[in-house]
Amino acid sequence: MFTDTTTSLGPATVAGIDGDRVRLERPCGDAWARLALAYPYHPEPGDVVLAIGEEDVYVIGVLSGRGRTLFEAPGDLEIRARGKVGIVAGDEVSVRGPRVSLEADLLETVAGSSLQRLINEFRWVKESTQTHAGRVRTVVEGTSTLHAERVVETAEKDVKIDGRNILLG
Repeated sequence: MFTDTTTSLGPATVAGIDGDRVRLERPCGDAWARLALAYPYHPEPGDVVLAIGEEDVYVIGVLSGRGRTLFEAPGDLEIRARGKVGIVAGDEVSVRGPRVSLEADLLETVAGSSLQRLINEFRWVKESTQTHAGRVRTVVEGTSTLHAERVVETAEKDVKIDGRNILLG
């Protein structure tokens, strides 16, 4: 006994989305399909996908997409590698949470510019902190306090102190 079966496999364009089903425009005719991808992709109209099937149609790949991929875990999620872990984005990398912790033997940041907006900042440095800059400007709206065992200020040119009263001693 010989049975002739054919299955359509080829590109399709996402025309619409209804819940967990997508409406596909295919050369062999439009069809509703279910996602059968190995990752949680949410297609958008206009995406080009790889579809298989005649009556029961499945999306098994994304050839060109603009949709969102969302990895969501009901509990804790850990990513671990014996080597490096790299995250690369074309536009932006965003980390958000009520508490973010970084722990490393060495934390190196290289950027064209850095901007921090904080309500309060507390920093504890056990040994030393150094800043090497072309210019430093500090603006304090209230009182600025410096407390040290010794203070050494040196300048190769002028030292300017400007205030209504200058109290020494």
